[in-house]
Amino acid sequence: MQDEGIFGDIEQDNNPSFYASASGTGAAFPDPGSPSLKSETAPPSEGATDFSSTALVNSQLGLSHKIRKMLNSSRLRIDVISSERLVNSHVIVYLIELRLDRSDDVVIVKRRYSEFKSLRDNLVRLFPTVIVPPIPEKHTLLTYLVNSIDNTREVSIIEVRKRYFRNFLRDLVFDSDPLLKNCPLVHKFVDPSYEMCWENAVNEPPVSLISPNPLLANPNNPADQNGLYLLLPSVQGYDLDSPDNLSNLKKINEDIHKLHNEISVYELKESRASQNSQEQQKTSKSEAFSNIPSDLINFETNFHSNIRVLRDLEKINSRSVKNLKHMINILIELGGNLNNFSLQIHEVNSQENNQLSVLIEKFGSTLDSNFLNFEHFVHNHAIPDWQEPITQFTQYYFSALQLVKFYKYKLIQFKLLYKLKFNKIQEYANTSNSPQSVKHLKDLNINSPSINSAIKRIESKQNRAGSLKQKKSWYGLFGGSKTASFNLPEDNYAFRQQQQQTEDSGSTTSEYGTNNISTDINSHYQFKIRHIEKELDKLDQLIDLFNADMVKLTENLEISFTEYMNKMERKWLEIMLEFIRNGKQLFSENLSNWKDFKSYINESCSI
Repeated sequence: MQDEGIFGDIEQDNNPSFYASASGTGAAFPDPGSPSLKSETAPPSEGATDFSSTALVNSQLGLSHKIRKMLNSSRLRIDVISSERLVNSHVIVYLIELRLDRSDDVVIVKRRYSEFKSLRDNLVRLFPTVIVPPIPEKHTLLTYLVNSIDNTREVSIIEVRKRYFRNFLRDLVFDSDPLLKNCPLVHKFVDPSYEMCWENAVNEPPVSLISPNPLLANPNNPADQNGLYLLLPSVQGYDLDSPDNLSNLKKINEDIHKLHNEISVYELKESRASQNSQEQQKTSKSEAFSNIPSDLINFETNFHSNIRVLRDLEKINSRSVKNLKHMINILIELGGNLNNFSLQIHEVNSQENNQLSVLIEKFGSTLDSNFLNFEHFVHNHAIPDWQEPITQFTQYYFSALQLVKFYKYKLIQFKLLYKLKFNKIQEYANTSNSPQSVKHLKDLNINSPSINSAIKRIESKQNRAGSLKQKKSWYGLFGGSKTASFNLPEDNYAFRQQQQQTEDSGSTTSEYGTNNISTDINSHYQFKIRHIEKELDKLDQLIDLFNADMVKLTENLEISFTEYMNKMERKWLEIMLEFIRNGKQLFSENLSNWKDFKSYINESCSI
């Protein structure tokens, strides 16, 4: 048996192209008679698809290159053309069509709601400083049960989702940061080769490179593999979908100013203690993050106020649509009654009654025309072009507030990092002074029970504190303890070697016993001091890295929010002008109907 016969099935099962049609248009389930399901022993016919590994790779690369070119083309048209239910399932899939104007290039791929949600969630994780367009919210179990009973409601909801998904894809490609449409994950989402294996796409780079905790990663590039980010202090309670219960940016900015004053005082003391620290002080001040820009604070206030206005507008829209639908029902009922009334009058044989019957019928026809105009306006313009965009704008502002919430947690992490440094400096000072106090008591050489008890108490307290810190070091670092701490693992082997050498050199003569005890104490504290110095150096590296990240994060958010506000103003202008244009057309057509009816009455009366 040849090797190709042994590994052929395995190769096909692991290749995403095996699940798609040969044309690359996203046939989710190939027919049993298609070439992909025929036996390998069957002789190849003309036009048969070559499923060898080389052909599959070439086809996949060609399709991926084609999709990249289409997404960057100005002639691209994106639409969700239809929806269908999977066989023997309640799952609805939506057919996405990518088409170029004046070209036969068409790509069709099927996606379900969960895959749209997965795409958006991963884009939010990949780009923490970019506002990702929203998708419709997932329905509750009760809504699902009601819709399954009422087929009309289910069809209506599917149509609404089609429009939402179409707007989501169009905003993603045409009206968002270029980083989004150039992301490999977006390319795979519209690639028919990944139609039946979306899980493979989300388990590949760049998504697989993202840290599970976004606070322990580079906020400007979460795929950055710098291991220093794993040493950052954890902040409890962060969840992407949870509401923001933190203080506003204005209050947090005041706390940042207080922290910056403490940092300045510390650097001033450090500069007085050491002449060589002046250059370090200047460098740290030039890179330190010390203030939240006022524009960013105003953006948060603006987002909250706009959400309140949009919520009120949503209520007004709901009442208006409800009133319009109620008026349509009244017009339908009134038009039907007038038509019936005209038929009853028509049964009278007099010529005058027949003329009256025609006038009443014409009146009912005019009402029917107006009701059709109102129905067209509500279902084709008021709901999809006004009510739904307003809801989408609200979701957009909530997405922007999610970025603000992430920024707040990074600011809290920034404060925790400096708190860790201050605590470590205090520990360094206490450790440096401890051997002097113990040595002073021992140098007294007084056989006093109280002094001996004090020496034992100090030594046991220091040993107990050291052992507790060693046990809780990494546990506390990752958020396990209530108090913030930062500890690197101690090099106990080096300390034992140093202690053993001291004991060996001190055991030769008994007359140096007291000196050996002092040397042992000094070596112990010198080791502790060196270890704390290493931790302080690592904290300084983290602080320098974090300062640079916060400055860059602040700049990126300012740019993103500025572009977002400009985009929202443009969208507001577009939908308002379109709504006014459609409303004007509605009333113009209704007015024209009534003018025609009036002219008909005048002509009838003149006769």
